[in-house]
Amino acid sequence: MKTVDAMLNAIHAETLLDVATGRGDFLLSLQQQLGSFGSGIGIDNKPSDEWKSDKFTDLPITFMQMDASQLEFEDASFDLVSISNSLHHMPDPCKTLAEMVRVLKPGGYFILYEMYTDNQTPEQQTHTLLHQWWGKVDSTSGICHRSPYTRDELIKLIECSTLDNWQLLDDLDLSGDAFDPEMLNILNKNIDNYLAKTKEADLINEAVSLRQRLQTIGFQSATELFALGEKRSS
Repeated sequence: MKTVDAMLNAIHAETLLDVATGRGDFLLSLQQQLGSFGSGIGIDNKPSDEWKSDKFTDLPITFMQMDASQLEFEDASFDLVSISNSLHHMPDPCKTLAEMVRVLKPGGYFILYEMYTDNQTPEQQTHTLLHQWWGKVDSTSGICHRSPYTRDELIKLIECSTLDNWQLLDDLDLSGDAFDPEMLNILNKNIDNYLAKTKEADLINEAVSLRQRLQTIGFQSATELFALGEKRSS
């Protein structure tokens, strides 16, 4: 049975673009897991202090502030393009995907790694509910943050692209403690941070329910869809 690690280890990419890179965590994991890695660029619509972290100092990785729907690169610039847990943040996901395909070289690889909302355990559903609440709070501030997609919705999006040979893998890990104190503390602090952004009663009440759910049902990460596609060579 294929694993994400095995699929990544089989890929060799001299030039890589990670879209909506955030702190650069997924780009860093690709640098560590690909069969070979030349250099990488991470782009995001807003810069992160993490881009200056020591963990990137000696690596061939650079970061740029850029709109994912209007990539400032020539056609066929990269051997691999990727996006991780960010497609539901895109105002126009189809346009973002089209731009990513445009800058991908013929024969190059496309990676989508995205959580989805259906077919989850109760503990995983806590993750989905939290993420949906975060999205509601962000939306009140004018930030595009819709609910994560279902698995079928993700597949329909990627199938609209001009890419071939899609390989799909459902990546989940239920081995962790759903009531791990450190994890629950981090999530409660996250709720605090989001509560500071809103005064809406409904969202405040929902936060109370989410805190109770963390204590009674627990939390585990939602299953992620790992999708690997290839761009036609001609």
